[in-house]
Amino acid sequence: MSEFLAPLNYDRARDALRRLSGYGSYTPEGAAEALSSLRQCYPLVFSKTEQKMFARGSVLIELAGANVTDPLVFTSHLDIEGGLPPQVVPQMKEQPLCVSLSRAHLVALLEALEELLRDGYRPGGDLFLCLSMDGLSGGEGAKAMAGHLASRSINPCFILDHGGYATMDAFRTFLPKDAPLALIGIAEKGLLIGKVTADEKQLSGEVHPVERLICAGARLAKKPCRLSLCPATRQMLRAMSRKAPWFQRFVMDHSRITFPLIRLIWRKRSVMQQFFESRLTLYSMEAKGETASPASRAELSFRQTVIPGQKTAAIRRRLRRQLRDAELNLETQVEYDHSRRSEARGESWDALETAIEIQFEKVIIAPCLCPRTTDARFYTALGAKAYRFSPFMVTGEEARYGLCTVTDGALQTAVQFFRSMLSV
Repeated sequence: MSEFLAPLNYDRARDALRRLSGYGSYTPEGAAEALSSLRQCYPLVFSKTEQKMFARGSVLIELAGANVTDPLVFTSHLDIEGGLPPQVVPQMKEQPLCVSLSRAHLVALLEALEELLRDGYRPGGDLFLCLSMDGLSGGEGAKAMAGHLASRSINPCFILDHGGYATMDAFRTFLPKDAPLALIGIAEKGLLIGKVTADEKQLSGEVHPVERLICAGARLAKKPCRLSLCPATRQMLRAMSRKAPWFQRFVMDHSRITFPLIRLIWRKRSVMQQFFESRLTLYSMEAKGETASPASRAELSFRQTVIPGQKTAAIRRRLRRQLRDAELNLETQVEYDHSRRSEARGESWDALETAIEIQFEKVIIAPCLCPRTTDARFYTALGAKAYRFSPFMVTGEEARYGLCTVTDGALQTAVQFFRSMLSV
């Protein structure tokens, strides 16, 4: 069977993953080093294409096509969330690597493209690879690249980012025993990232800033998550119901009515956090003082995800009310509403389904609300065909944290998937 496998340089892919592991949150130096690593690992990708640099070290890679199809757009961000568990990066060959799903997605894509270019590849339509360095801290690079493509009136055949995944750990009582589930993100949650500040100069009374901020943080943390349905999640449940036993089928087909039961059954499962939950996370508090001189200023950083159907402006006002302290300052650095929902039908969707079905036997495919933050949210203005799927089989715990285990077999599957999508 080896003659039917896509060419893949396992050592190069592993080396790329290891070299990228040093890049976490955006910094100019880190972004430059990450891009340099990709240039060294994938010389044909960078020598046979045109590159244009954008905000915060982001790069748009372009390859002219044969103009027999619409353009193909692949997007990804290289930064990763600081809250991820420590990554395990073995130095021995053939040992599994535990890495960010977005990193594995990008490396498999570049592996596929590198070897296709070695064979004289020319895409059916113009090919765009949009790689940002700050997708989790504002997405200025992705916004700039999306705006550039819009100014050129690019109408993509599809836009593909990471975010969805294949799994054998989710919704098992609703699906056939040996059938994996492939979840394709068609929409994203809204997001607020900001901070609450207590400054001695703006506070009245004798309570110090740190104490005021701790009390306010405790009020915010009383109810950190809210559960709700959205159209993308209802689509996911309906798609899975086609293979479910009759009772489970009723529950999923009538989710508006049965949602209280769903909340009860799945209340402790990671799927609730991924697909049904708006969550406030207080992730950092900073203050500096001395033994005899308490801090005069304190900052509390937060991240709030928002299920589609709610506006971030309304959530921001609610957080302001929850503080119950008018002298504290609440400001947001990142604020955007949920993304436009893409169509789970048409030729592009069919091509994506076919590529997944080839790689995952007996797979059940369902659209979903993307559980991760991706750059695809900025590209939906180009058309209603923005999808989020990474061709890796993940566990429930990995799905929760946006990780995957990379083996040679998993890389082979992913590269063959991307060869199919690059050949659309």
